Amino acid sequence: MISDMPLSVDVGKFEAAWQSAGEQAETTEKNRKLAPKLARNLANVGMFNLFVPAEIGGLQLSPIEGNRLIYELATHDASSAWVSMIGSTAALGAAFIAPDISADMFAAPSRITCGIFAPNGRAVQDGDTYCVSGRWAWASGSANADYIGLGCLEVDATGAPVPERPPRLVMVPREQIRFHDTWHTIGLCGTSSGDVELDNVEIPVEHSYTISGQKPWCEGALYKMPYFGFLATGVAAVALGNAKSALKDIHNLALNKTPAGHSRALAEKSAVQSALAETEAQFRSADALYWQVLENVWQQVTNAEDITPEARADLRLISTFAVRTCLQVVRTAHDIAGGTSVYKNHPLQRRLRDAETMSQHMITNTSTFELVGRVRLGGFHPKMQL
Repeated sequence: MISDMPLSVDVGKFEAAWQSAGEQAETTEKNRKLAPKLARNLANVGMFNLFVPAEIGGLQLSPIEGNRLIYELATHDASSAWVSMIGSTAALGAAFIAPDISADMFAAPSRITCGIFAPNGRAVQDGDTYCVSGRWAWASGSANADYIGLGCLEVDATGAPVPERPPRLVMVPREQIRFHDTWHTIGLCGTSSGDVELDNVEIPVEHSYTISGQKPWCEGALYKMPYFGFLATGVAAVALGNAKSALKDIHNLALNKTPAGHSRALAEKSAVQSALAETEAQFRSADALYWQVLENVWQQVTNAEDITPEARADLRLISTFAVRTCLQVVRTAHDIAGGTSVYKNHPLQRRLRDAETMSQHMITNTSTFELVGRVRLGGFHPKMQL
């Protein structure tokens, strides 16, 4: 499988931080955020600048390698991987904001960013600044972020949308943001994904960007990837890593657990053997399809070809399919484990809750299949969020 292929970066420098994330997973969930030291350790090894231009100090990895690192972190702790995934995809903005600004904003040592593309804010331009107000949900990683990218619509002084202006992301330093403790959820509890709010905050125009029509200052195929499709593949990478460990958990449990009232281990029961085999096939099919299509699209981009609507749709297809399949994989693992998996001291209950929560993200929920089907049936439109 492509997911087992070696990486060009030194994985060794990441492993200690990943291991620490796994060891702290229960604490992370209890505190509903990554510990500041853990978050900075992940930043120090590069988990937040995977896709930042190399010219300003980032790793500028391919989607395949960057998502592989996110995938591997997710096998240890889905919340840590989710925060890293959101932060690293938000940092794509480094290629669109002038390098003398973005170098500090995205690539300074230990820098942590996150972002919300949903244009829930309103930005009124006044010369070289925007006056921004709004409230945004799902601010994943906000507990430790130095800058948060917030989606806005440009409006005039009366509040009317400015014609022909696409949504912009404004990068806001945390000291100018109001935080709301709203993230009380069944899963991904440790991602500090509460609401954030701005009330007439002034942000320099040069600290903002749009992914629609703006040319990146940095050359590289990475910055030609469709933003929404790229984000979706990151969500899927977390789901796949989480499910991979769920399968490992249930495999180990089946070999070592003898259910009450039985004389044989779970592993000796034919129903368990059959369920595990089918579940493994489901996981491996989603995993293989994900990496193969991602490789195909990346080859298309690196060969300087225009990304076809079909390729854009493929990114959304493999991502939603992976997230939905992984949810079923973790549900089955949880079912096989029986009463053992309901206790807080067993990781399967957390992996199930994390998988359930991932499946509700708008970028990979079931409505995404409609977008893909529309493209397949000739209904592609340039304004579709693919």
